[in-house]
Amino acid sequence: MNQKRPKNVWVLFGGTSSEREVSVKTAANVIEALKKKNFEVSGFDVKPGELLNLDWSHKPDVVFIGMHGTFGEDGTMQGFLEAVGIPYVGSGVLSSALCFHKGLTKKALVNFGLPTPASYEILGREGAEALAKTLFESSGAHRYFIKAARQGSTVGVYPFDATGLAPAEARAKFLETCAQALHYDECVLVEEWIVGAEISVPVVCGKAYPAVEIRPLGGFYDYESKYTKGKTEYLCPAPVGDAATAALATLSERAFRVLECRDYARIDFIVGEKGPTILEVNTLPGLTATSLLPKSVGSVGIDYPELMEMLICAAYNR
Repeated sequence: MNQKRPKNVWVLFGGTSSEREVSVKTAANVIEALKKKNFEVSGFDVKPGELLNLDWSHKPDVVFIGMHGTFGEDGTMQGFLEAVGIPYVGSGVLSSALCFHKGLTKKALVNFGLPTPASYEILGREGAEALAKTLFESSGAHRYFIKAARQGSTVGVYPFDATGLAPAEARAKFLETCAQALHYDECVLVEEWIVGAEISVPVVCGKAYPAVEIRPLGGFYDYESKYTKGKTEYLCPAPVGDAATAALATLSERAFRVLECRDYARIDFIVGEKGPTILEVNTLPGLTATSLLPKSVGSVGIDYPELMEMLICAAYNR
């Protein structure tokens, strides 16, 4: 395949979201890798309102969006780059916005017949109170994950277990947990808690790469476990058996396709008794030293600089 190779690459990172620190780490790795592949690379720490301060008269051949969270991952940056006519790595405006909202992602997955845990979507405190009345009419095994709809890096995600609590206690605990998630977003998901292996599958240029099983030593894969070396064990390829491995690859590639993702993404799963079910789709997954996508592609002999070159060339030749 004769692909043209761009010369000048800008890496945009930073922003003001709750994932700023992850973005800075991602960008440092990306810049180092691209320099090893002899690209001319410039990095820019940008915030909302500052994009126009960059020298667009000397615009780059390609932009690598090294941003996570709002402003970078939600379609905003993608829309700006579309408007100024600069190729960029990653999914387009619509796919980015759709996948960034966990609730909308789940609705799209269901529409296309892809498995995802059952969930409720609530808006604000009033929505939480209304749902609490429905869920906790009697005692029972109430276990959910409560998630801010538009956050990443496990920010705004809380495990909730009210098993054995009296209805009044369960409601109070539920509202307290929802309040924590509502701090990050007025829209919150209350998702079925499925017991199983936590699995992540990278998809690069439409192809699924080896699944990674995530085993946090602290029991819950929170922000600290995700970005602190030694806090989590990663198994690649994930030891889930041939049938589950094949299903994970098929589901990942289909989700990537039907959600109109481009270049790269990471599909997160729980593999329980009934097989794999999709939790979310990350269109700009982290690329830090502990991130999952580099681990996966590295297991089949593609090193970090080669991965970056693949993505840059894919965007430039689109």
